Amino acid sequence: MKKITVGTIQFTRKLGNKEENISKASKYITMAAEKGAKVISLPEFFSTGYFPGGDKVSNEYFQWAETIPGFTTSEMEQLAKKLDIYLIAPIYEIDQISLVYYDSAAVIGPEGVIGRFRKRHIPSVNPRMIEKYYYAPGNIKYPVFDVFHWKIGVSICYDRHFPETFRLLALKGAQIVFSVNNTPTPRSLKMWFAEIEVASSSNGIFIVQNNAVGEDFHFFGKSFIANPKGDIMCQLGSEEAILVQELNQAEVEEARLSYKSIWDTNWSDFCLTDEQSGHLTA
Repeated sequence: MKKITVGTIQFTRKLGNKEENISKASKYITMAAEKGAKVISLPEFFSTGYFPGGDKVSNEYFQWAETIPGFTTSEMEQLAKKLDIYLIAPIYEIDQISLVYYDSAAVIGPEGVIGRFRKRHIPSVNPRMIEKYYYAPGNIKYPVFDVFHWKIGVSICYDRHFPETFRLLALKGAQIVFSVNNTPTPRSLKMWFAEIEVASSSNGIFIVQNNAVGEDFHFFGKSFIANPKGDIMCQLGSEEAILVQELNQAEVEEARLSYKSIWDTNWSDFCLTDEQSGHLTA
């Protein structure tokens, strides 16, 4: 399939009310699917809302974590099967073996959960961000999934600030990266488009940048899609809405032929020895 229609959804969630949030998400997913979207992304923590902020911690939130597969992914699996689509469904995860908590995104299709990504970078940049109390850095290194003859990857919020996130996904074959977020700050808004324009252009990939809207943190929305040359194809405002756009694989090929940053990547930069990295050894 050379062309594919993708969608992303931005909406306001009710903190801790999974049933209501899943119901609202399902309504918007159905609307996006009816417009032709075959792969649809939701905001970070779409089923619980954003909880790892404020002036104090609360162990109550650990009760919101789920396994993958689990309650939320099962609900999304039924919808994906009914609509013949794939979903990027970010949830609060507890690993059923290690009992370690993660900020995760399940990739779900008609056949069920096909994989997951766990947020690799956990912020410590603001006293009101206390994410490190609630979950660990992800231990899954940038998986790429085959979906409708496209290769897709996932980035979660703070990961987008690290250029290696997109470069490693591109080097693994990703043609589309779904970047899912809960982003409210003026600093993030300043970089919201610029970072992704650079990342999509320098890696020759489509990036579907998603955000939540409203709530106590005043998430600013403005979800958008950038093409492999770094152009903004379409974008939303700051209200609840869906975004649907057709993508063409030929644009990936054209972008990488006209600007060969992927070709010119020095792979040794990603596997340095101590000597190559400049570290002194005994």
